[in-house]
Amino acid sequence: MTAHTTSVDFMPPQTYGPFDVDDDSVRARLVRAADEEMTRQGTTSVTMAAVAGRAGVSRATAFRQLGGTSEMIIQVGLHRSRKHIARVQEIMDSHADVFAKMEDAMVYTTRELPGDPVIQALMAQRAAAVRDQDIHSVTSAINGPVLRAGQADGLIRTDIPIAEMTDFIIEQTYLAAEYPDRSEEAARHRFRTFVAPALRPQPDPATPPDGELESALAAASDAIAAASTAAARLRR
Repeated sequence: MTAHTTSVDFMPPQTYGPFDVDDDSVRARLVRAADEEMTRQGTTSVTMAAVAGRAGVSRATAFRQLGGTSEMIIQVGLHRSRKHIARVQEIMDSHADVFAKMEDAMVYTTRELPGDPVIQALMAQRAAAVRDQDIHSVTSAINGPVLRAGQADGLIRTDIPIAEMTDFIIEQTYLAAEYPDRSEEAARHRFRTFVAPALRPQPDPATPPDGELESALAAASDAIAAASTAAARLRR
């Protein structure tokens, strides 16, 4: 019996998207129970047995639904992020410019996320979190329409998938939230210096920049004039 329970404990978690507030599924009850236990005990002291007991299910079911502590932190972080996500959407909706939307969203997120210990733990496992499908799905739901609208207006590059740009934005947001200076000025500097340039359409390597093109045309014009002068001298 013990061996069977151990094998169940290490089954990979089932994959779901974020649940509705009124969802009463086993997984939703477990995530809410985990949220309550993390509030009471902290993220490092919470146990799967305590979460299972609070949710009224077996420990094996808790492991099967949540997978383990790392996955549980991600799911609780997503659960807590609903209010944050709604606020980010409001911020984006208040702007017409695609870059203003994303910049103000990064400023808000950089300021607010580190205040939650669960979100802090989530950021501590950033490398895994960036690839997590649920986090990617939630972020895509917000950034996807903005990026696509920017592409339609010629403001956002189209040579790489939106999914990759979304991962880049997630990664930069985590970095900004972990940075010692999380001021508005620092967040805006990061966005304008690193994020926005990476999202803008990139120049064609085969086409020289405008300045180089003008220099090349001027050089060609000078060469033609010199050749004409030389030909005139030869004729004389």
